[in-house]
Amino acid sequence: MCGIAGIIGEVHDKTTLNRMVSIMRHRGPDASGFFSFGAVQFGHCRLSINDLSQEANQPFVSEDKNLSVIVNGEVYNFKELRADLENQGFHFRSKSDSEVLLHGYAHYGTNIIEKINGMFAVAIYDIKANKVFLARDRLGIKPLYYHHGNKRFVFGSEIKAIAQCVEVDLQTDFQALNEYLVFENCFSNRTLNYNIKSVLPGEIVSIDVSTLSLARDSFWLPKFNYSLSPSGGTYKEYLSTVEKAVTRHLLSDVPVGAYLSSGVDSSTVTYWAAKILKGRELKTYTGSFGMKGFYDEWVPAKKIATAFQCQSMNVSISPEDFIENIEDVLWHLDEPKVGMGSFSQYMVAKTAAKDVKVILTGHGGDELFAGYPIFKVLYGQNQLMNLFRHSTSRELMFAIYFLVGPYFKKGIKYFLPEVNSPNNIRAMVHPDVLKELEIQNPYGALEKLKRTTENSYEFLTLNYLKHYLPALFSVEDKISMAHSLESRTPLCDNEILDLALSVPLWKKLQSFEPKHIPKVAMRGKLPPLVYNIPKKGFPTPLLFWFKHELQNFMREFILDNLEFARFFKREQVENLIRSHCRKKINTPFLEISAHKLWMIINLILYFKNQKYRYLR
Repeated sequence: MCGIAGIIGEVHDKTTLNRMVSIMRHRGPDASGFFSFGAVQFGHCRLSINDLSQEANQPFVSEDKNLSVIVNGEVYNFKELRADLENQGFHFRSKSDSEVLLHGYAHYGTNIIEKINGMFAVAIYDIKANKVFLARDRLGIKPLYYHHGNKRFVFGSEIKAIAQCVEVDLQTDFQALNEYLVFENCFSNRTLNYNIKSVLPGEIVSIDVSTLSLARDSFWLPKFNYSLSPSGGTYKEYLSTVEKAVTRHLLSDVPVGAYLSSGVDSSTVTYWAAKILKGRELKTYTGSFGMKGFYDEWVPAKKIATAFQCQSMNVSISPEDFIENIEDVLWHLDEPKVGMGSFSQYMVAKTAAKDVKVILTGHGGDELFAGYPIFKVLYGQNQLMNLFRHSTSRELMFAIYFLVGPYFKKGIKYFLPEVNSPNNIRAMVHPDVLKELEIQNPYGALEKLKRTTENSYEFLTLNYLKHYLPALFSVEDKISMAHSLESRTPLCDNEILDLALSVPLWKKLQSFEPKHIPKVAMRGKLPPLVYNIPKKGFPTPLLFWFKHELQNFMREFILDNLEFARFFKREQVENLIRSHCRKKINTPFLEISAHKLWMIINLILYFKNQKYRYLR
């Protein structure tokens, strides 16, 4: 994994590209390289994973000097692609997986992109065509941003790299801000900065070097193609597909580890990795908060690791860690995204990076195989008695929220928790900014997506694939790369994604069992305790810490730095802090108020970083 950057067009300061690459050095501390021809400049910083030699350093340039390529990510099927290209007469200078994009483009053009099974963000300069192509993998596992100006086009793996181009105006996108305030996420290709966009998952952005005109096209769009295997065949197909996916994702010339919670997905990935690597070669990492019950994943995770003969590492996370690291977390994130998990992920990645350069995760299993309560709600909404009879108390809470909530909060009908309603925002935000927000529609992208789908299940799945998972992956990428650690997601392999889109909801929730297919398929391979633990999703106890250990820090940090997010009304912020800290009973409303406080902290640090262009 690496960092890529580039400039097309006029550049007054010749050191700009150097600064762009330098500020992403955490993404690639092992080597750096540059390419320049005419109006195009490419920069690259490398984290050496496959082929550690200098021959694998980038940018790659073709022998005839007509092509240059920079890549961030991994191509898991590169051996098959390389063999095909060698048969066509192409010669490779390295054993790197990324080099197949250079020769693949020379032979197939941009069609090579759809042949790749991997995670990637790539830039290709075709000198003869005088065009630059940017592309991002199917699910947006690797980030890629750009600024399209009148005289220059700038791109990079991180927003902070683009911010080093001083000509880029770092003004706020109020549509994106409105979406973030409601959902803790922003949709389409928006970022919180109006002049910086994201290449969408499965998209190719082409730029004409002469005119700087831009065109966007999709090389992959999710399609539902329901086709069940014979009785029992779906489980066997799942097992075979996951085993092959994990095998591909173990491609590495450096040590590999795995995140391990007590859940089915991370346990499944760890099982196959341990089996392939022979157990003791694999280290697992689990975060713990010194709390029992719902927030304790260390005890069961250690038992699971022992069953697989892995070395298990307990990463202790404390309130003091939050105080010491929260500014670093938000600096690396570029902009806030999807919830409070980024802090705890940051702490686990920090420890893992001391031992390994590659980490496997279980991301994607819930979204692809119906692991969340909302899937169960959709499946059982026309058979409520069965839904209630086959639901835990926690699942019933979600069922009531999503069945009744849309009558009170519009956002819930899109199957997303609504952190702030429009009424909340009106109360919290000063009138001048409120005018900007109220002319935007935070539900617009969701409404547009919903109109393209045939039923609620397909809308929910596409919502996850297009909006939620890319945001989750952006966080995972930047949090791991903060420590020069490559994060991989075997359960989002192309073949697993295709399988998931071929299975209807009733099969994924057979007998009202969430994640039915992975659970049945892995039975006998995973320890029985995995099946008896309620779903958690690596929760972070900030709602408690904000009431107790972090109360003073949280209050002082927000109120002392509110000038960076001055559109919030100070009195309303103080009321929110008081209300959260005074609540005696832990309810879902306490979780929501904790998210509101987290959002304010995030926005304070985002606007602070933008003000100083991420220089510190």
